[in-house]
Amino acid sequence: MSLQEATQPRSLYRMTIVERLPAVGLVHHVDAQNTVWATKKRNILCRRDGAWQRLASFPFSSPRDFFGWNRLASRAARADQCNVFVNSKGRVLGIRANRVYSLEESGELCELFAIAGDCVLRRGICEDPQGWTYFGEYSRNTQRAPVRIWRLSPDLDSYELAHEFPSGSIRHVHCVLRDPYDDAIWVTVGDFKNECYLLRTDNRFQSLERFGDGTQIWRAVVLYFTADHVCWLTDSHLEQNYACRMDRRRGELEIGAKIPCSGWYGSTTTEGLHVGFTTVERGPGIQRNESSIFVSEDAFHWQEVGSFRKDIWRPVRLFKFGVISCPSGAVTSRDFFISGEGLAGLDGVAMRLRFDRRDCQP
Repeated sequence: MSLQEATQPRSLYRMTIVERLPAVGLVHHVDAQNTVWATKKRNILCRRDGAWQRLASFPFSSPRDFFGWNRLASRAARADQCNVFVNSKGRVLGIRANRVYSLEESGELCELFAIAGDCVLRRGICEDPQGWTYFGEYSRNTQRAPVRIWRLSPDLDSYELAHEFPSGSIRHVHCVLRDPYDDAIWVTVGDFKNECYLLRTDNRFQSLERFGDGTQIWRAVVLYFTADHVCWLTDSHLEQNYACRMDRRRGELEIGAKIPCSGWYGSTTTEGLHVGFTTVERGPGIQRNESSIFVSEDAFHWQEVGSFRKDIWRPVRLFKFGVISCPSGAVTSRDFFISGEGLAGLDGVAMRLRFDRRDCQP
């Protein structure tokens, strides 16, 4: 079954670029007050009532920040990589250069603790019903050292180890996500043989239920939740990628349409539209030189509504893959922010999109 044959929805969607944001690098989170949180280089920015302002700056980190003056050099140094997350109490969490911070009302960043890895993947942070914030460590971890999931209190004034994966069990954590249907916490992990699983806990990591056989079909970053299924786009540069879903009641896997590149990031809007992006890497699983934007009503049958071509800078492992990401939080179909790296027209900048539905004519 081809991608086009498998992705013919009853209604079509179109994507419109509403606003280009060259002064914004990465958009991280949209909070309950509709404040948009972003970064540009070391600066933490927020947008309220349509106006951007700088609130704080992460501490200077050597040697990466010596390269921040030049975009190509900063790509090689990974100088812009960081996370910003806002919990339901309005407390702001930041992660950069292996350090975890809380942003105080004074504008000061208070360092909390150090982690393995520079930061975590986009949308890899979530909050449980009690207001505790979770994230897992993401690093190259070539030695397969233990990997930890951390938990921070609602006021970000204390933290604790929620779970530790033993040495040799996984490479790293991709995302920690909250299931909106039952408030369970799901974890995606990877990357290679016997390391790729979906994990679920409904008791604050006292126990973990594991799904999958460790192969690339279970290699996921972001999960999409529906009433009956848990869905994902596979994240493999090694093998053909697919749209997948798992039946919640039976745990059965259903493999859908082929996807031309690995699926990294995505989100579900407040209106229930699922949005996913592919990444241009290198390997047998990468069959196009464009990062695609897909939308879906059921998170299994997808329609491509846009794409950005990989830019000219090589080698890609040094100067970044072609990546599209989006913020966590209360994203909407009419104000959907994306950020880009290594793509023509979308590198080190952000955009605001709108997705509109238009019914097909009979």
